[in-house]
Formats: sequence, C-alpha cells, structure tokens
Amino acid sequence: MADLRIECAAIKGDDGKVYSVPRPGRHHDVIHKMREEGYAGLVSGDRQGFLLSDGRFTWRKPALHIATRAEQLIREPTAPAHGLFSEDVW
Repeated sequence: MADLRIECAAIKGDDGKVYSVPRPGRHHDVIHKMREEGYAGLVSGDRQGFLLSDGRFTWRKPALHIATRAEQLIREPTAPAHGLFSEDVW
C-alpha cells in the first residue's frame, strides 16, 4: 500500500462502471463527462472517490490515508472526516 498513489478523481456509477478524468480534473468534471456520455444515474458524494496508481477505485476515506502515506497532500485535508477531496492533492 505504501507505493500506491492517487491518480485521478473518479465516480462509481450505479451501473458498476468507474468514470474518471485526468488530473487536475475534479469530481464535477467527472459528473459533466458522465452526463455527456448519457449516464443518468446517481452521482452523489457517496459514489465519489479516486483511481489509484494500480488501477483500482477507492472511496474518499481510504484515499485520504493513501494520499497521506504517499505524501501527496498539498494542504490540510478539506474535510478529513469525509475523506480526500481533489483540492487536497492538486
């Protein structure tokens, strides 16, 4: 896990597909992309997370731990109780 890094913002759709945009894209950019692609499902905060350097999706809370260990944080976390926000890493 120490070698893992946060790669980009991502959202896991209720269709099971993971949608993402390259960094420094934010979750609202992912939502825009999803809508452009015709996705009409949920995009709420509890579906938002990040893609990791190994290609896996992870939720905001585990992502905060990974970003901290990888020394990727550029500031104090926005809302540590809720997990990582893209603004915290790029």
